[in-house]
Amino acid sequence: MPIYEYQCQQCQGYFQKLVRGFSDPVDLACPRCHATSVQRRVSQVAQVRSDAQRAEALGDDRMLAGVDENDPRAVAKWAKQLGQTMGDEAGGDWNEMVDQMIDEEFDGDAPSGPKSRTGDDLGWG
Repeated sequence: MPIYEYQCQQCQGYFQKLVRGFSDPVDLACPRCHATSVQRRVSQVAQVRSDAQRAEALGDDRMLAGVDENDPRAVAKWAKQLGQTMGDEAGGDWNEMVDQMIDEEFDGDAPSGPKSRTGDDLGWG
């Protein structure tokens, strides 16, 4: 039974649902606002790598290609990619730490929080 990710078209919230089969349930509704206008989203996938593969990726010069060390936003983007490469070793709050650093660099003028989505992540899993 697959777990699908959905986005509510009314409140823009995200949620996950365990589904029997491959079609959406008839009674599917947003757990936040109870709207039935939801859209299935493509979920992120993870690639399992060995420690050796992750170490090799960290040493790859292409990770630094095009990074302008004088542009804090470019460095923050690189740091987030580094955190993804490091995986669990970076810690669960890696992206929040990078966002906080960029906020401090711009004296609070930069938006904070996750920038990959809008709306709430309603989780369920």
